[in-house]
Amino acid sequence: MVEDEIPRSASPECMDNVDCPDLSSSVSTDGSQYSTYLPTTAMDIPTTTKPSRPSTLKMTTANSSHDSFSPSTPSSTRSTSFGSSLSRSFSNLFKKNLSLDDTISPITTTPMMSLREKYGDYIKPTSTIASKLMKKQQPLIGTGATAVIRLVKQKRTGTVFAVKEFKKRGKKESEREYHKRMGNEFCISKTVSKHPHRHIVTTFDLVTDEKDRYCTVMEYCDGGDLYDLIHHRPSMTTDESACLFKQLLLGLEHLHRLGIAHRDIKPENLVLTRGGTLKIADFGVADVVQSCFETKARPCQKWCGSEPFWSPEMWLLTGEQSTYDGRALDVWSAAVTYFCIRQQHLPFGASFYRQSHSSAAAGNVTPGSPFAISCQAGAGDHDYGKYLNQRKTVGPLACDCFMGLADHEKECLAGMLDPDPSQRWSVEQALASPWMESTLICDDHGVLSNGWRHTHCTPSHKKS
Repeated sequence: MVEDEIPRSASPECMDNVDCPDLSSSVSTDGSQYSTYLPTTAMDIPTTTKPSRPSTLKMTTANSSHDSFSPSTPSSTRSTSFGSSLSRSFSNLFKKNLSLDDTISPITTTPMMSLREKYGDYIKPTSTIASKLMKKQQPLIGTGATAVIRLVKQKRTGTVFAVKEFKKRGKKESEREYHKRMGNEFCISKTVSKHPHRHIVTTFDLVTDEKDRYCTVMEYCDGGDLYDLIHHRPSMTTDESACLFKQLLLGLEHLHRLGIAHRDIKPENLVLTRGGTLKIADFGVADVVQSCFETKARPCQKWCGSEPFWSPEMWLLTGEQSTYDGRALDVWSAAVTYFCIRQQHLPFGASFYRQSHSSAAAGNVTPGSPFAISCQAGAGDHDYGKYLNQRKTVGPLACDCFMGLADHEKECLAGMLDPDPSQRWSVEQALASPWMESTLICDDHGVLSNGWRHTHCTPSHKKS
């Protein structure tokens, strides 16, 4: 078996020019991506052998005026191969303005109460993983190109919060663009938080610190992230894997019902409480695809997220005006995430394959777009090509990538991994499958309704 690592990657960022109607003088949230809470060194999760590819491929960004991600741990350059093992892939958050059905209180120039005045001083993380990364005066539990994550403990209540602290505006960015960039993520995450859900991280507040940097105050999940869990608990039971997967689908179902596509579902954007409850985090590339005033969802534009979790239609995008279904992308990414949980590998390195060579020079193809990059890659990923062929010849349930899974798992995953986004299962269909219908999820102490207990939390975060 050849192990070709998928290194940490900084996915393209893009920007929309329509103002968010629910923000005035938008002073809000961000444009960076990082390991959501407790970043660790990259983990190799092997898959099957992948063909070698040119080492010069590089995805260009839709807007390259911002810095690329620089994680706390040693990083490599942007992914230049499709690879066959899973390691953390970090994406730059992009800026997408939206129309929201809920009214968010306008943020004006009225002086805000500072972070310290309202919540207290930063504190040092106590978990084993986070303590390795903390600095003497300003301990971090996550870091990105334009923001860092710290902890505060509210003096009045003793509650610990995660604080996303945004770095100052760069020289190449106008103040309006800076405020818009911060406002977009806060606009979505705060709206989602007005409809609290057990499997979505709650955003509480927007304040400034003593250096006038904007900070988003969020729920702190002290159980690490799903990536850490896969690393520390690779031999979880099938019931535990299904429990985590159902929690992910329940969170996605809630987002989609609110008209929001996350667009970057992957293990490092799924965080855990100390007892093992999974929550969706990081709305940096999320997009509002349907407001309460619209009768049907509108398509998304511009590529974002992490390529190993991209659905096939993403690789057909020829430019910034190309469209796709953001919710269908979420479904595909969730299914790929299950492979990481259940089998500790990706089903395929990249979801495109062509029997005949395609040229990016033909037609109106933007250099650096996903389609242009896929053309440079030649035929594409042979494992994915085999999957396409087997779906047609022997049927979806007989595909090699599902080997070792039970029939009820295969049925659900085959529906979620339909290459045709118009035929791909929705989250509701996945949850209605016999597999998910029969799957029990545990409470925040890992206890099931039948009295059994799950232990899907990292060893350093187990309850004493």
